[in-house]
Amino acid sequence: MNVSQRENLIDEPVLPTLFKLSWPIMVGESMQLMYNLADTFWVGRLGPEFLAAITVSFPIIFIVFSVGIGFSISGIALVSQYTGAGEHEKANLVTGQVLSFAIMVSLIFSFLGLILGEHLLILIGADEEVLPLAWSYFRIIVSGIPLMFIYFIFSAVLQGIGDTKTPMYLKLVAVGANVILDPLLIFGWGGFPELSIAGAAVATIITRFLAAIIGIYILFTGKKQLHLHPHHLRPRWNMIKKIVKIGFPAAVGDSGLAIAISVMTSIVAGFGTVTLAAYGVANRITSIIRMPAMGIGRATGVLVGQHLGADQPDEAGKTAWLSAGTILVIMLIMATILLFTAPWLIDFFTDDPEVVDLGAEYLKIVGFGFTFLGVQIVLSGALSGAGKTVQQSFFRLLTLWAFQIPFSYSFAHYMGLQETGIWWGIFTAKLLGLIVMSLWFIKGTWQEKVIETPVQDKFSSELEIDTEQAAGK
Repeated sequence: MNVSQRENLIDEPVLPTLFKLSWPIMVGESMQLMYNLADTFWVGRLGPEFLAAITVSFPIIFIVFSVGIGFSISGIALVSQYTGAGEHEKANLVTGQVLSFAIMVSLIFSFLGLILGEHLLILIGADEEVLPLAWSYFRIIVSGIPLMFIYFIFSAVLQGIGDTKTPMYLKLVAVGANVILDPLLIFGWGGFPELSIAGAAVATIITRFLAAIIGIYILFTGKKQLHLHPHHLRPRWNMIKKIVKIGFPAAVGDSGLAIAISVMTSIVAGFGTVTLAAYGVANRITSIIRMPAMGIGRATGVLVGQHLGADQPDEAGKTAWLSAGTILVIMLIMATILLFTAPWLIDFFTDDPEVVDLGAEYLKIVGFGFTFLGVQIVLSGALSGAGKTVQQSFFRLLTLWAFQIPFSYSFAHYMGLQETGIWWGIFTAKLLGLIVMSLWFIKGTWQEKVIETPVQDKFSSELEIDTEQAAGK
């Protein structure tokens, strides 16, 4: 995709452009889930307690990953808006700043995860049977956090310029390698060591290393328009402040999501290992169901960012609402399909009849709740592209903490619905969350860009000096 193609992206018809951008994102995100699904499939062959170990580990891992996801949102917002404004060298600079800053932060969180992880697993609800298995898996995964952060940033900045295919291709390679390595390292096939649940984690780390190395190579060779040089990595505190201003609320929102997932996992764990295993397997499947919303939401953010960078706020609003209507139809169809396929989907991952029954019940109820969540994800994508991460995080946390956790706990315990009450609590929360967000979103106060004009931009003089120095080398 050349520069002129990127500049004309927002001049093309919305729906075709939306699908052109979103389908590689959906495939790429689906490939990311394949890491988890491959682990779930093969680890599920070891028994329900191993599935429970992965389930109880995931919320803490996601808390740490949420920081990288938050700063990747800064990359999408700033790179897309600078691209829409025609400021391509500033897109390079913000890419370098987001990358170097995210790596530093990831090293800190990786260290903290190794120090505190076992205690957190106990806090969430890992019992004596599950804890050793969960810690064996968790400590290896958390060691690879910096590698994952590199991929987050790489994907985000390329999506910001309108290239959604390259991250997809890279993810295909990494996931393909992971699917091959998982059974080899878990069961010791083909002469490999038999590592049990730790083998799933080792396979993931190896493939993340591969993805990180390729991503760095692409950015520093300029093969995809963005072209990093060492001077782009030197800290510019004014730009880092802007990155933090946009990325920190998103990271807080994602962390709040992860903590909420931890609380939900703890609520579910109170009903036993079988219920926890069913919840974990069903959530892997709902992660797939969310893929269209994730793809269209991320594509919406790119288009909204470029429209706002080009001073076209009305077009940004039209794009957001058209995307929301599109995903509503898609998600309703998928929820209907779940009514007939839920037991078969759960049975694919485990042959335990209790796990299958509980997991199928979850999918049938929560599937329609995820229709409402899908629309909220798309509207959140628009806010990300606009750089309005405070508002985005607020609505996300409102849905989880004000609605989902209280309703799930109350329905399960006070109304006596047991596990089924948790599923209905999730459904109710997603519906209420969408209603509240839509009422605010329709006001249109989010339709403002976050970048400055060249006259206002605090980075302009420094960037000109850096560019001249780089050219003279």
